Amino acid sequence: MSAAFSTTRRRIALAATMTASLTAVTALLPVVAQAQDRLVGTSALGAGVTADVVQFGGRGYSQPGGAGRDSIRLRSIAQFSVPISLAVPLGSRWTIDLQSVYSTVRLGFDPRTGARQNLTLSGISDVRIRATGRLLNDGLVFTAGINAPTGQTELGVDDLTVLRASAAPALGLSAPPVGGGPAGTVGLVAARKLGPWAVAVGSSYEMRGTYQPVAALTAGAPSGNYQPGNVIRGSIGLDRLVGKHRLSISTAADLYDTDELRDPNSSSAKPLATVRLGPIVSTDIQLQLAAPRVNELVLWTAHRFRSQFERDGIKVNGSSANYIDGGLRTSLPLRPSLDLLITADGRYHSGLAINQGLATSGVISGGGTLGLIARRGNLSLQPYLRAQAGSLSVRDSAAPSTSFVGGSVGFLVVTRF
Repeated sequence: MSAAFSTTRRRIALAATMTASLTAVTALLPVVAQAQDRLVGTSALGAGVTADVVQFGGRGYSQPGGAGRDSIRLRSIAQFSVPISLAVPLGSRWTIDLQSVYSTVRLGFDPRTGARQNLTLSGISDVRIRATGRLLNDGLVFTAGINAPTGQTELGVDDLTVLRASAAPALGLSAPPVGGGPAGTVGLVAARKLGPWAVAVGSSYEMRGTYQPVAALTAGAPSGNYQPGNVIRGSIGLDRLVGKHRLSISTAADLYDTDELRDPNSSSAKPLATVRLGPIVSTDIQLQLAAPRVNELVLWTAHRFRSQFERDGIKVNGSSANYIDGGLRTSLPLRPSLDLLITADGRYHSGLAINQGLATSGVISGGGTLGLIARRGNLSLQPYLRAQAGSLSVRDSAAPSTSFVGGSVGFLVVTRF
């Protein structure tokens, strides 16, 4: 695990953010196999500390009322996170990994009347445990994961107010400190060589937890008490050399069972509504360039399309959306044991037109990271600074956009033992 900062941070952040999504089926088999090989005979521990701040421009972002609170104007979000990831090999073909994160989020806002207020939400996320095994001479990769319900699921009005802002995909913050209840995933990837291509085809079945406030908010649901159905995922990955360069392409489709929205204040067995999310299709493309005098030079892009969902059997207008991210990352050798990491990235999200909350906001933004990767024996130290800026907008609305700026500072440690 040479531990390029961006790869490590995305792995930790993704594991902390995706509730019960503990499957490797969207990854290319060669990538999975390489990661396994590096862990044979050793364990790997990654931990970090990250502080993020976002400031909203003008009069702030106007957040409609919800969760028992009047409308407010968001002014700032500050988040402190401590992610941790542990991988332990079991022989040469199996690996067990564990991931979780502690975070605390502080929301600054102006109420409709009175002075500025601050609210805080703190805690640990659920613990995700995954077993991955290579079978049939590496022709199959099997994954089984569980979501241990250690995160907070009893959220009050103030907690939901913080969550409605910090969970917004447009801001790209770390995982909010909430849980999703017990859940699990099983998946299988089959791979083979077809001409110059390494091809991997996978499928998985995810049994989601009974409490999914983040999923509810980012889908624009009117209730945080969101009891989701299960998910079937199919994926295909392609990997090949193009001259001296390496091209990787992966596509996945998620098919959803029926979800239920419930009133937390009612004892009725009847849900407020039933919701069936439309298929979500994700495509990731990465081109690793064989450039001189650099350890890594990668161009990447990711596109996620969510189709319209149905509420009580009727399609909801404005519930489809596009999410596009892309960028470049490179690491430049300064000394044999020290690299300079540089990234630049951009984000476009169309947002959803079903409400005006930050969790469904559209965004156009750009950002960049400067960091160091210092290696000493089996230890890798990765300090970094990141900045971003952009504009938030309410889809299909004449409301003016809201600018924002953000910054992050962090320190990651990866060790093998």
